Amino acid sequence: MKKTILSRLLCIVSVFSLILSGCGNTGTQTTANPNTNTDQEIVFAASRDQCPGEQDAYYASMSLGIWEPLITKDASGKPIPALASSWEHNEDSTVWTFHLQNDVTFSNGTPFNSDIVLANFDRMKKGPFESSFYGMNLETLYPNLLSYEKIDDFTVVLTLDKPQPLLDYSMVNYGSAMFEPSCFSEDGSFNGFAIGTGPYVVTENVLGQYAVIERNETYWGTSGITKKFRFKVIPDPETRYSALRAGEVQGLCDLGAISPAQAAELSSDPNYHVSVGDSGITHFLNVNGGAFPFSDVRMREGLSLLLDRKTIVDSFFNGCGIPAGGFLSYTSPFYQEQPVQHDPEKGADLIREVVGNQAIELLFLLPNVDANRYPYQETAEYIQSLLENIEGTNIKVNIQLMDWGPCKDEMAAGKYNLCLKIQGLPSANPLSLFKNFMASDGSTNKNYGLGYHNEQADALINEAKTSVDVKRLTEIYTQLQEISAKDFPNIPVMYSQEVVASSSKITGYEASVYGLTGFTQVGWAK
Repeated sequence: MKKTILSRLLCIVSVFSLILSGCGNTGTQTTANPNTNTDQEIVFAASRDQCPGEQDAYYASMSLGIWEPLITKDASGKPIPALASSWEHNEDSTVWTFHLQNDVTFSNGTPFNSDIVLANFDRMKKGPFESSFYGMNLETLYPNLLSYEKIDDFTVVLTLDKPQPLLDYSMVNYGSAMFEPSCFSEDGSFNGFAIGTGPYVVTENVLGQYAVIERNETYWGTSGITKKFRFKVIPDPETRYSALRAGEVQGLCDLGAISPAQAAELSSDPNYHVSVGDSGITHFLNVNGGAFPFSDVRMREGLSLLLDRKTIVDSFFNGCGIPAGGFLSYTSPFYQEQPVQHDPEKGADLIREVVGNQAIELLFLLPNVDANRYPYQETAEYIQSLLENIEGTNIKVNIQLMDWGPCKDEMAAGKYNLCLKIQGLPSANPLSLFKNFMASDGSTNKNYGLGYHNEQADALINEAKTSVDVKRLTEIYTQLQEISAKDFPNIPVMYSQEVVASSSKITGYEASVYGLTGFTQVGWAK
């Protein structure tokens, strides 16, 4: 039933997206010409560094193809082999054996083998490490890890003191990134460029300006079409768009690459290609549940019922998104559809019950990092209007743009009421998300000042930490999604669909959820 509902939903959304201007594959894509000079550089622009550098846990976004993981995922989000060719575990899932690809070398010629894997675990032990993408924390990724051992040159065994039946789900992509150890500093940060096994290598990196990657001519897999890419950092969305229009860049990449309105402008122009794909990103309205009025679940439920999510998706995101009824993204293999409810009369009644006619002033924070990628200002003003126009109440909403660092500090201190923020899927195992957001002692619960507490949720999360039964874990994850849809630890607004754009002078660039590589098929068109 779950697959049927999800398939119908995605089918409907795909058709709807094609109808809406700017939200379909409307540009003309030509095939790559094998006689084209592939030495000519292709330039992309993004809102942030695609290579955040030596202090980032991964140095570069996975999509650049600099590094590869032991395990990646298929189209349904389930684990499949990458640098690990296969794996198995014992009956209680405490001993995991990984068999490695035996014909892989790093871009500097170093062979990939068991010693490399152990060195990467040695590095992870020195963390946790922060990242612009997903943090690297050994305790989170490999809970209760007792040892990691080499059996032979291409076999590694991980032993845990508690069962982890979904360890391979946790290891997907960012959870098992592998690097050549000579690029590590003593403290675990990078010493110069990251060295990986991927189809591209970093050759230049100027933080805040650009990064250059070039084809790895000794790549063990299928090589990239184009020899050289440059990724410019252009935080302002209008400037990014102008750069594409002016031919200064051939494409826009990464989250929120192009605004829906801009995509609509390009959709009917044969000189450009607009692509829409699935995304693991959910847009949440985080609320300060530790202080009045959102400490009252009626206020959280009331605001959720006020939101016309379809209006948000259609009016501000140009139809490129899916109204969200639940906590977990539709791209998760454990997603269970939750009803999207819109009942403004009931929502207003619930809010009136909580606030009465007393004067309420709410602070609505918008992190610049997300407001520069998505139409958050318009969305926030819509929510502001809904709250301020509830008959019989005296609610005032102040919207404030902030850099993410200060914004997070204000949230942790409980000095806010509302904040729009995106959240992705760190891995194919959603336990860390449930634990971080819904557990009473969860890190995000505390750092975002959510103030959420539910004894049933705590008990389910604690059970999930030690369960050996995948079927039971699936049931627990479903129950947690159902609890979140009633309790609103935060309020899901919409599930993203990624929108990217490129000049028709290049081909092969399509929007997608993080995969093993993102640019190997991109080349100059005829």
